[in-house]
Amino acid sequence: MLGEQASLFDRKKFSGVMPQTYQIVPPTSDSTVLNTLPAYYAYLQSGGYSKYTPDDFTSDVKKFGLFVQDKKLREIRTVDIQQWIGELKKVMTEKSVSRKISAITNYFLWLATEKALSGNPAASIRYLRVTSPLPDILFDSECQQLLTAASSDPRTYVLVLLLLETGIKKEEAFALKVIHFDLSNTYAPELWVKHTGKKVKKDRKLKLPPEIVPVLTDYVGRYGITDILFPYTPRFIEMLLADLAKRAGVQKKVTAGILRDMFVVRSLKRGEGIENVLRKIGLIETTWEDAKEKYLRLAGRAI
Repeated sequence: MLGEQASLFDRKKFSGVMPQTYQIVPPTSDSTVLNTLPAYYAYLQSGGYSKYTPDDFTSDVKKFGLFVQDKKLREIRTVDIQQWIGELKKVMTEKSVSRKISAITNYFLWLATEKALSGNPAASIRYLRVTSPLPDILFDSECQQLLTAASSDPRTYVLVLLLLETGIKKEEAFALKVIHFDLSNTYAPELWVKHTGKKVKKDRKLKLPPEIVPVLTDYVGRYGITDILFPYTPRFIEMLLADLAKRAGVQKKVTAGILRDMFVVRSLKRGEGIENVLRKIGLIETTWEDAKEKYLRLAGRAI
């Protein structure tokens, strides 16, 4: 009994729970959940999701497959999903359960798209709204302290200025190339944020502050940058920001995510519309509800 419970709830990566070799077979109404995992995993890998989603979602759906055992897809009802969620709530936090609900709804939507099912038993399942604590954002004076301390090194200055003035995600910063910057008009430089696959809908052109032109030119020349703007590891960038905070005398945690949040808060405090700002940071409209709540609360308490 203990072994069964562990297999239902322990988190395991897809590669650790599936055979090394497996055959991808299109799902049908006579398939079981476990039979469909290779095809579902392949779909997630090619669907423009983050690099973590295929492993995480497939692992979550596998747990549901173990719960319903040998039931065919056409035999699964909404009540089966509700009972599974009920079992999860006994041993998991609301945030963890929420992610598993996200995975199972995505899975059944995929089955419906593949026409493996005529109906969607997860259609009436609602996400658990989990309100995360607000991050400890910076004051404008602390942002200026960071920029002042970063001015001695063009690499750090470019990084902080980009995050504060564009709100791009850390993964987008790592994808930036020198050719993505248009500095032809030194008074109105621009940046193209580019994506691949299904994420191309997040491509956008952003205005940059004029002061970035000389420092970007200095950085590229001094560090021998010819293609990728930040050819470093994520850990190195976070260490760079942590060291900067220490030198600037900022006691709060400084990360790429915090600087992205500061871009949104500062934009809202300047009077920009929330939807326009969310477009600038590349959020798709389906995620706006939670983002609006978070950022309006942050801007409301910002000084």
